[in-house]
Amino acid sequence: MRKLALVFGGLVVLGVLWATLTTSGQLLTGRLPSNTDKVIVDRGTYFRLKVDFAYKGERQHYDIVVGCNVLNIRYKDSSSTYEAGLIPTVWGQRMNDGKAVVVRAPDACRGDTTENGGVPADFLPVMVVYDNADTVAFGIGYMTDDAYRSPKSVLRFDKATVERATRAEFDTFRATGPQNIITRSQYHSVQNDHQLALLGLTKTYPAFGRSCYAFSRWKLTEPEREIVRKYRPANAARYWTISQTLLDETTQAAYANEIGEARIKAHGQTRDDGLVLGWNEGFSQPDFGALRRDGVQLVGLKSSIREAAAFYPADTSLRQDKWPLEQPARLAAYEALRSINTTNIDIDYGRNRGFAYCYSGEALRGMPRDTVWALPAFTTVDGQELVAGAPEHWGFGSDSANFVVENDEFVLERVLFNLESTRGDV
Repeated sequence: MRKLALVFGGLVVLGVLWATLTTSGQLLTGRLPSNTDKVIVDRGTYFRLKVDFAYKGERQHYDIVVGCNVLNIRYKDSSSTYEAGLIPTVWGQRMNDGKAVVVRAPDACRGDTTENGGVPADFLPVMVVYDNADTVAFGIGYMTDDAYRSPKSVLRFDKATVERATRAEFDTFRATGPQNIITRSQYHSVQNDHQLALLGLTKTYPAFGRSCYAFSRWKLTEPEREIVRKYRPANAARYWTISQTLLDETTQAAYANEIGEARIKAHGQTRDDGLVLGWNEGFSQPDFGALRRDGVQLVGLKSSIREAAAFYPADTSLRQDKWPLEQPARLAAYEALRSINTTNIDIDYGRNRGFAYCYSGEALRGMPRDTVWALPAFTTVDGQELVAGAPEHWGFGSDSANFVVENDEFVLERVLFNLESTRGDV
């Protein structure tokens, strides 16, 4: 009799649990009331990013609600499920002159805020000024506070804070807040056609410039100069490098190892303006925010203070925004190619310190590979100075110099900043 009572009691509990689950969302059966077309399963965290800045002297205020691990389950019309890791990863608005200013949201998905110290009081997000608000294909990224001090800066940064937010605030922002200048098709257009089809999107051209390229510039110590002189090519001029061809891979690796060991012994590196940084410091991805010359705490890492390296922007003649929009005209432009500038680093006497160039690369699809790879290639600094020893032909993975030595006094080292985020969206 006692066993029977326990069984009956268990059935009552299960019955109550089943009723609760089915009436609170119908998730176990997938059946919804006739007047419901969407169920939200809130697995995420949410925060509000506020940014105050000025563009060409005109004050701007961004107030964005960002969601992490946001899951929408649709059953009625689309019968699909979509989950975003960080949304919006990037958000921007059109300026009065037709350009766009875009801010990269930090990864504050573990509850980090300005109030609890997870986001520093002097937090500086990565911001990008895009030349064309309609295409957002090419932009100049402000990767460190050096950029704001440049005479070329069009931005004045004032303040940025992160606050806790709720799912309701996120939904309200998505429904009634200002429209993001960057569309989903633009953000995802670097992906292949199959991945775009899975997202229900079509490719846009040119793609959103979500990869930002730069070179960090370091002053060589005397032990490093001795290493550099040993590897300097016979035809070296002011700027030179070691080719990435198969024949020179061993030489390049040996150079990198010797320079690395010298820096470890010196316990640091020196920026081109004389600021000494710790070994292997000076760099972080936009997830953590932009770095400052004199140091800043990384978002989510209260014990980590990082100083900024001196970055200079770099691009290539194979930027998508430099090519015709229509495919027939683009193919004709390919046929007219006689050479390719695979890398150009813009120093401009230090006035470009702190910037990066953000764009998507052109793949020259539709041309025979042998024809493309036979095209002469060259590398430049400031658009004019040729880099000796640089790759002489274009090819996947072997067409770009990873470092450039300048007068045996400085070395420039390639850096890539990724504006996208894991499972990110807009």
